[in-house]
Order: sequence, then C-alpha cells, then structure tokens
Amino acid sequence: MTRLIRAELIKLRTTNMWWIFVLCSVAFTGIALLLNTAQADSELDNRFVQQEPPPDLTEGQRADWEHYQQEEAARVAQVRSAAGLAKFAVNIYTSGQFFGLLMVMLLAILVITNEFYHQTATATFLATPKRTKVIVAKLITASLMAVGFWLIATVISVAVGAIFFSSKGVTTSLGVWAPQQAILLNLLVYVLWAIFGVGIGVLIRSQIGATITAAVLYTIGTYAALVVLALIREYLIKEDWVMESAVYIPPLASQHVVGSLAQQIGETDLPPRWAGVVVLVAWAAVLGTIGTLITRKRDIS
Repeated sequence: MTRLIRAELIKLRTTNMWWIFVLCSVAFTGIALLLNTAQADSELDNRFVQQEPPPDLTEGQRADWEHYQQEEAARVAQVRSAAGLAKFAVNIYTSGQFFGLLMVMLLAILVITNEFYHQTATATFLATPKRTKVIVAKLITASLMAVGFWLIATVISVAVGAIFFSSKGVTTSLGVWAPQQAILLNLLVYVLWAIFGVGIGVLIRSQIGATITAAVLYTIGTYAALVVLALIREYLIKEDWVMESAVYIPPLASQHVVGSLAQQIGETDLPPRWAGVVVLVAWAAVLGTIGTLITRKRDIS
C-alpha cells in the first residue's frame, strides 16, 4: 500500500495541472479574505460612536443623533464582544472554502480520469490486480492532496486574519473553540470533497466530461437548488424546513459545517454543525463505495 500511495503521489506531482489548481486556490482564498475582512472592518468600525455631534444641530436633531449614536454603540459593543469576534474569525479563518473545495474535487477527479485519458489504467491494474487496493491508494492520495490545499488556505487565512484583528485592536479569537472547531471541521470537509472527486472520476471516466459536470453541478447547480427551494417555500410549502433542507446539498453542507450557511440563506434555526458532517460523510461513503464496486467489475481496457 505504501508503494501504491507513493506511485500515486508521483503521478499527481507529474500532472502539469496541479500547480494551476494550487494557484487558483490561493487566488480565491485571497479574494475571499478581502471580502470577509472588508465586511468585518465595516462591522467593527466605531468611529461614529466616538464622534461629537455637529454644532449646528437643532435640539430635536441632536436628540436623534444621540439616540442613533447610543444604538450604534450597543451594536459595536456586541460585535466586539468575544462571541461577536468569534463569528468574524470563523468566516475569516475558513476563507476560500467554496472554490478551494472545487479545486480539490477537480484535482481528485484527475487522479482517476488521467489513468483513462493517458491509457495507463490497464498497466496499473495489471501491476496491482486487486483493484480495491488501487482505489484505496487513490483515495488516500487524494485525501493527502486535500490536506495540503487546506493547509495552504488555512495558513494564509489565519496569518492575514490575525494581522487584521490585531490592527483593529481586538483579540484574534485563536484561543476560542468556535474558530478552532471551524478550522478543524474545514479540514474534514476538504478530505471528504477529495473522496467525492475520486468517486465522480470513477463514475464518469471522461476527463473533460467529469470535470465539466462536477464544476457545473458544484457552482451553478448549488445556487439553482437554492432558487428552487426558495420558490417552493414562497409558493408551495411555506414551512421553515424547506430552506433548512439546503443542508443536504453537499456544497451547502460544507458551508454549514463552518457556520456560514445561516448568513447565506437567512435561516437561524438550522441543524447543528455535525449534521452537515453526517451529510458529507454519507455522500462520500456512497460515492466511494459505488466507485470501488464499479472499478472492481468494469472492463478497463
């Protein structure tokens, strides 16, 4: 198994596309960091609270000014509390997850489809007749690759996020469990999406067909499903559980695991984060099992 994994890592490293996926992941992480820190900066801004009212205000206008200033002071105090800062930290420290997972899935697809594209699958399975071992080696290789992508994105996000929070004069929240939990669960999510990619690559052996299908379903399909759920809730079934069922859509389950789905769909009564983990594990188990069974029985030549 060790030699199989080493061989798969060599195949992956000699694929000309891997560094492009890494660069894309870094770029998307940077863009997400820019957006997340900009949102946090806007929410944490307390300059208005510290301002003095303009001298030319009437008595009524001054009362309105002071009332709004008090409300703004209460809001700023809330977002600058430990719980408020932890929420910002969760978003910032897991920046780039959406497109990072897409890159991991596509590269994991190539781990399988490259064998068929370059017609090396026959030689691989002749060298290792037990096909299950080959698939397990590919799953482990894809998972190790996913850990690498997660590590790069996390190091960048945590470093930039810590600098941002320090520049605002607030705690980095790195010692708080909520951001720590989000970072660790994000690692699990990356690994599970690598398994998804291997499963999709087995189901669709065409390299172009598999990558295009996966990319379209992940991006366009995810938000199309959200639109459908919103329409169903608006016109057919006016129940909260309709939008809450978005947790069962894998990309949205990934966002729920790190706590960002509620902000996106406007629901606060969502299942606990572990429900998103269960959904992803179930999808990964199904795809991984189907992929292994198909590979064991399908004619490779």
